[in-house]
Order: sequence, then structure tokens, then C-alpha cells
Amino acid sequence: MTTLFSKETMMKLKALIASAKTYVVLLILAIGLLLYTVSVGYKQVNRLHETGDMVAHTLEVQRTIVELSAKFQELESLQLKVLLKEDSSNLSGIVVSEMEQTLERLKQLTSDNQAQQERVKVLEQLCDKISSEVNTVESTDSIAVIDSIEAKDSVEINLASKRYQRIGRISKIVEESQILKERMLSEENYLMVARKEEYTSQSFLTPMSSLLVAITALGIFLIGFISIYKQKGEIQEVNNQVFNQNKKLQETEEFLKGVYKSSNNVISHFEPIMDGEKNIVDFQFKYTSDAIEKVTGEEQDDIIGGSLLQLYPMVVENGLFEIMKECFLSGKNQEHESVYTFENQTKYIHNTIVKSANGITNTAWDTTKVKEAEKVLQKLNEDLSLQNTIFKEAENVAGVGSFIWYLDDGSATVSDNFYRILGVNPNSFDVTFDAYKEYVHADDISIFESLGTNTEDSGKSTVFTYRVFTKNKGIRYLDLKGRNLEIDNRPVSVGIVQDITSRIEKDRELIESYEKLKQSNEELESFNRVASHDLQEPLRKIQMFISRIEDDEEGKTPNAGSAYFNKIKAATFRMRELIQNLLSYSRIDKINSKFEQIELNDTIEKVEEELSQLIKDTETEISYSGLPLLYGIPFKIEQLFTNLISNSIKYRNKDIAPQVHIVSEKLRSDTIAENFVKNAEYYYKISLRDNGIGFDPEFAGNIFEVFQRLHSKNEYSGTGIGLSICKKIVEKHNGYIHAVSKKGEGATFIIYLPVQ
Repeated sequence: MTTLFSKETMMKLKALIASAKTYVVLLILAIGLLLYTVSVGYKQVNRLHETGDMVAHTLEVQRTIVELSAKFQELESLQLKVLLKEDSSNLSGIVVSEMEQTLERLKQLTSDNQAQQERVKVLEQLCDKISSEVNTVESTDSIAVIDSIEAKDSVEINLASKRYQRIGRISKIVEESQILKERMLSEENYLMVARKEEYTSQSFLTPMSSLLVAITALGIFLIGFISIYKQKGEIQEVNNQVFNQNKKLQETEEFLKGVYKSSNNVISHFEPIMDGEKNIVDFQFKYTSDAIEKVTGEEQDDIIGGSLLQLYPMVVENGLFEIMKECFLSGKNQEHESVYTFENQTKYIHNTIVKSANGITNTAWDTTKVKEAEKVLQKLNEDLSLQNTIFKEAENVAGVGSFIWYLDDGSATVSDNFYRILGVNPNSFDVTFDAYKEYVHADDISIFESLGTNTEDSGKSTVFTYRVFTKNKGIRYLDLKGRNLEIDNRPVSVGIVQDITSRIEKDRELIESYEKLKQSNEELESFNRVASHDLQEPLRKIQMFISRIEDDEEGKTPNAGSAYFNKIKAATFRMRELIQNLLSYSRIDKINSKFEQIELNDTIEKVEEELSQLIKDTETEISYSGLPLLYGIPFKIEQLFTNLISNSIKYRNKDIAPQVHIVSEKLRSDTIAENFVKNAEYYYKISLRDNGIGFDPEFAGNIFEVFQRLHSKNEYSGTGIGLSICKKIVEKHNGYIHAVSKKGEGATFIIYLPVQ
């Protein structure tokens, strides 16, 4: 019974299979399945294409965000350059225009992301703020050219102070923009990771769907060859669709690769390498973009498939390897920044690591230029801070205060030292015309009020000197230097106020000293007239009458009387010589002769001719050669060496013939040990050495004083003025003279004269 049932069942089943209806049903089912699998594959391809578009869109948003951030930093850098005068061109307007265009493009790109749209609105506000600051700086820089040097310095100092404040505000705006940039990039990176994961999933499902379509088509072909053959046109169409889908898939893959290549960031995908205990011991490069060649200098093909630790072992030391492990195990996004050395170049690399599929994806950003820009910016900020500190200290040291006075309403902005000059604490009251007039001396109110009513053209300097009452210093004299300008279409006066009380007092003392000196000179001039005429006239008469007495009483005068007459003649001769030397000494400072070039060798020859008889009588030997070309008064230089050579011959050693040696050399002023005021870079050192009797070193300074003699007039004749005249002549030529000697070993007179 069972066997019969089985045979009947099998016969019915075979009949059913052989039935045309069965083939029709199977064909319908096959066509339905085929259409379903084709539609699934088509949807997968479209989703893959859409995923690629989304990845490209995310990269474009990232690039636009970075570009906008760079515009903020570029604008800040331009403003700093303009402030430090390193760049006289003004490109800020162009950068602001480009920034607005970039911001509009970013707004369009993020129109589908409400969170990013909110951040874009904040960026628009920051853009408006920094544009306003830039326009303010440009209006300040466009002030008319200033003529007065002193006022220019004061204006630049105060304008620089406002620029520093503006630069600080601009820097704060840039910092806020950088924070927004990081948040927006973080949002886009998160979207990138999600979309890449979706792309990876679609990349896997699309080939599978294509394979399913192929298998289904093959099954249908095997199951319903006859029906499929009758409908081969439809099958060909399906095959064409599959081919087109595969072509689209390849195009999408090529597009995604192009997107990766266009990015300056290094995008790499890693899969972990595990040991027997499932511990991560390394990562393998499964993919990396060709941007890695610019960063590391290594070929992309040499890196893909390689070991992370073998290629870059430094990631263990700097902690990147542990962070990659943590990201893979926990699935949490990680960030890391460290310094690397590639091809002997130090680079800062910022890494963003996300978990993706069966591995991790790392986006590496070369932030070297950003770090260098931050260092430059930090250095500029430090310099600005230092300059501001120096400016404040300079105000304190110089006793100067700065101001910006608004002439339309009388309000003012003044520095802290402005308050200190008035003897009050900084910001102790609001400076206005009316408030400040309370400190101005009553007799000088009209002078001060002219500051507010001044009608001079913009850019012209004004100078006022007036008195003020201070609480702790009494009446002080102030010197106000200002310049009329326009700031924001408002008339202002900017400048400085300086306490010149001490200068006024010194000027008074100088005037009193001048009057005393003038009176002293008049008395000295009167003495010169008396000495040149009244004092010498009696001496001439004494000499004349003694000569007549000697002529009339020749042979009649006793020996004692003749001795007395000789003493009188000698005394009158010394007196006349003394008066003439005093006149010569007093007139040295009044010499107005022009300085000219002097050949010192020729001057010494003239001195030898003038002293030829004395030189012959004493058998003096004078040696010199290669003496320099001086700049001075010829007859005074001749008198200088005449006195010095005469002095050497006078104080000669009686046992040997006198010898005078003159030598010279050129020295830098900083190598001269002698202490005197050195106004020239180079000096001629002229040494005159003799073999005379010399003198005790303790008298080296006394011999150049008037009437100072080391010997009695009975031993050596003279008035004691000759060396004083030498000192006066050398000082007249801005030089210095001193003597070095030991008793019995001769003397050396050293002269320093400036090289012209």
C-alpha cells in the first residue's frame, strides 16, 4: 500500500514537473526573483554612489572650514605686519572679501546640518567683528603725513598703543574662530567616519548582490532554458543593467580615490596584527593616501601592506601606538599630536583615529606650518608686550605723558603718567577740558584754552608751555606738543605732555651763570687792556731812564751802583716777559682762527729755524720723522712745540748735550688709558722725550698750572706760564697733554690730538 502510494505520488510529481504550466510558473517565479535581485543590486549601486557623494561633500566641507580658518589667521598676520612696519601694502580688504565668499560657500555646504548652521552663524558674527576691527585699523593708518619729527614720534607711540589693543581683539577673535573650526572639523570627521563605514558596507554588499544576480540568472537559465531562450532579449537587457551597475561601481571607486588624493591629509586604514593570545602587537597598512609621500618622503606602494612598527617605530615612544590600540578595543575616537622627524625635517603631526569595520582609520594632518605660525605669533605678542612695557617705562623716565583729546566734546584719553605729572593717582578723575582747567595756572588759562579753539589745518603741530598746580610738587611747568587729526570723523588733538620744570630752573641758572661769566669776561678784557698798555708803559720808561743814566754816568757809577742797575734791568725784563705771557695765556680761548691741515714735520722745521741760535749754542739734537697731518691752528701748534722744545733745552743736563726725540702713533680712543673726554674715534699720540734733568713724578700735574715752578728763578729763568700755555693750546684743539718723568732721567711730554 505504501509502495503504491509512493509510486502514484512520484508519477504525479513527474507529471507536474513536465507540465507547461509548471514551466510558466517557474519562469514567472524566476523572472520575479531576477527582477528583485536586480532591483536590490541597483539600489546598492545607487546607495554606494550616494555614499561616495556624501564622503566628497564632507571633504569639501572640511576643506572649506580649514580655508576659512586660514583666512582668519592670514588676516591676523597681515595686521601684525602692518603694525611692525614690515609690510607697507594693505591686503586686509582682499582677505576680508575672500573670507566672506568662503563663509557663504560653507553656509551652502552645511545647509543640511542644523548644528553646523548654528556654528556658521557664529562664524559670520566673528567675520563681522574682525572686518570692523580691520576697517578701524585702516582708518587709523590713513591719517595724513606728519611733518614734525617730535610730534610724529608721539603720535606713532599713541597710535601704536591703540593698534596693540586692536591686535589683541583680533587675536581673540581668531582664537574663537579656531575653537569653532576644531568643533566643526570634529563634527565632519564624525560624519566622515560614519559615511566611510557605510561606504565600506555598501562596497561589500554590492558585489554580493551582483553575484546573487549572476547566480540567479544562471539558475534560471538551467531551470528554464526554453523559456529563457524565448526571452533572451530581456536577459540581455538585464545583463546590460548589471554591466552598467558594475561600471558605476568602478567609477565610484575611482571618484573616492580621487577624493582621497585631493586631500592634503594622510588618510590610512589599519588592521591589527595579533599574537596567539589575541593581543595586538602591531598594525598593518591596508590603505594609505598618496599624501603620505609629501609628509614622510616614502612611496605609497612601499607602505601599503607594511608593518606600522617596522616603518615608523617612533609611534611606540610617542604614545600613538597605545592610542591606536585603545581606539580599536574601545571603539572610541582618539586624537594625538606629536613631533616626528622625516628626511631630517621636524614636523608636527595631528592624528584623528576612529574605529571602522575590522580595523581603524587614521587621518593625519601636518600642522607644522600652523605650529610655526603660532610660534611667530607668540613671539610677536611677546615683542608687543615688551614694547608696551618699554613705552610705559620710557614715559616714567622721561617724565612724559600722552593724550588723545577730542576737541568736539572736550573728553580725553590719557596715559597713567599724565596723571602722575599732575601729582594724582592714575584714573583718579575723568580728564575733560573743564576738569583739567582746575589744575592750570590762572595766568595760563588762555594758553590752554587755545588747544580747543585751534583752527590750524589737520596734521599741523601745536606747542604750548604753561603752568599747573600739583598737590605734592607745587607749581610745575608743562610743555604740550600736539597735532590736530581726525579720528572717526571727529577732530582730535594727539600728543604728549612733558614736565619741564627742572629744565626751566636750569635755564634760569644758566642765564645767571652766563651773566656772571659775561661780567667776568668784561673784567678780564679790562685787565688785558691795562696789562697791554698801562702796566707795560711804566716798565718801558724804567728801562729807558736806566739806559740814559748808564749812558750819562758811564764810568762814574760805582760797582755797587752798576750791580743795582743790572738787577733793576733784569727785574723789569722779567716783569715785561711775565705780562706778555699772561696776555698770551688769556687770549688763547679768544682765538677765532680757522682750523686747517698742518704738516707737523714742516711745523717742527719752522721751530728749529726759530730756535736755531739756541739749538746751536747748546748743541741740541732734535730727531723726528713720519709725523702726522694734523687739523688745527698753525701758529698755535707752532707755539706749542716751540714752548715744549725750549722747555727741554732749558732744563737740560749740564754734563751732556740735549737730545729731543719726537714720535707719533695712531690709536683707537677705546685703547687709550688716560682719562679725558674722548669725542673722536681715533687720536694721534705724539710723544716728545728729552734727556734733561727731569722732575719728581709727584709734580707731574703741577707743572701745567700757572706760575708753578719747580726751581728758583736764580737756577732757571722763566715765568712759570709756558707749560700752562701748552695745556691751553692742546685743550683748544680738543686734546689732552700730560708729562711722565723721573728725577735725573729726563721727561716725556705726551699729547693726544683727535684725528679728523
